Amino acid sequence: MTSEEAELREAIERVVTSKSPKKLIVAGPGAGKTTLFKRLLKLAPGESNNRLVLTFINSLKDDLETQLSEYAKVATLHGYCLGLLHRKEKLRNGLSSEFVCQPGLASLIRSDWTHIKDSDAPHFIRQMRELEESEHLPSYLARSNYYDAVDFDDCVFRVYQGLAAGREKVDGYELVLIDEYQDFNALEDGFIKLLSQNSPIVVAGDDDQALYSQLRQTSCDHIRSLYRGGDFEVFELPFCMRCPKVVVDAVNDVITRAQELKKLEGRILKPFKHFPPAKGEDSDKYPTIALILTSVQRDNANYMGKFIAAAIDRIPPEEYEIAAKNGYPVALIIAAKPYSPQIVDHLASHGYEIEVKRDSEDAIDRAHGLAILRGNPKSNLGWRIILEAEKKKFASQFIAKTSERISREDSCGSDSIKD
Repeated sequence: MTSEEAELREAIERVVTSKSPKKLIVAGPGAGKTTLFKRLLKLAPGESNNRLVLTFINSLKDDLETQLSEYAKVATLHGYCLGLLHRKEKLRNGLSSEFVCQPGLASLIRSDWTHIKDSDAPHFIRQMRELEESEHLPSYLARSNYYDAVDFDDCVFRVYQGLAAGREKVDGYELVLIDEYQDFNALEDGFIKLLSQNSPIVVAGDDDQALYSQLRQTSCDHIRSLYRGGDFEVFELPFCMRCPKVVVDAVNDVITRAQELKKLEGRILKPFKHFPPAKGEDSDKYPTIALILTSVQRDNANYMGKFIAAAIDRIPPEEYEIAAKNGYPVALIIAAKPYSPQIVDHLASHGYEIEVKRDSEDAIDRAHGLAILRGNPKSNLGWRIILEAEKKKFASQFIAKTSERISREDSCGSDSIKD
């Protein structure tokens, strides 16, 4: 056994043997979190349906489900909360038992506000994500009840409100695992803290990998607060088993320079080491990082696509076999728009097998509204989607009437919206 293998084994055993009901695992990319999760779940008492693994977007959930579904229920946070809303009437707070999840509902309700108030709509979802005290959120929830539908964030908000107010008890599990905590917002952080009241919990994340702060009001301050708060026992997984040494060294160089420039104030200090037993051979084979500069990139001058195709063609056959055996892609391409579609088109047109990963969203358009109405001609949601395609003046007349109707029903103490 190498010294690195002994150090990794010791780090894992510290987690596995700990009796603490609240554990925080700080681990960089490729540190072996999923393998550790699997071991913790195997050791947890009870049946698999009494263990829970949560993350926050579908692509991450799919990866975890592939590895862990045998040992636990695996869900996104909003998927888990949707299940709670369907099962627990007191959390629905005005929704019927037949409510639906409609991605994009929040944008419709913001549009309602502009039709009714003739002013800019509040940032409802931001207020929910940041747990702001807001006089506007009751009107959002009333519209949501009227459509008998929820969006992703507001379903979590409803559950959080209901549990925090004591309308329902927080479910207990033999073990709860939370992944990618650095990308959680205040609402999600608050919900996880409620969940941790009745269950042993293991939270994993890395503030260096906070990717969504500009998109979902997330903050790595939440994982840093757990790290420094004293309620969670802290563990580290020190090695990167995914990357060759040159990549690990480059990451550490960037971090060192950023710290010198005072750009990483508050960062969790953590080891990030090369792991020769897993990546030593690759490190010897690929000792450098290639920086390729192109003069132009567009559909009819697709130099990125051509270069990537040529690089793929140079991959030895034995590496294809290793990738297939271990269930990971031969090449991982990370690109932003507008370049990613161009690269995909080039590779697809030249016969390369490609899997494009992105979270899908249901379209809100006239065809979608008609599809809802075919199933339920009285659906408030279906008719509202139809109105979104109409001219503003025409739509505003009808949407204003729905506002009057909701006000009348609220004044009568209605618990739900009926057609």
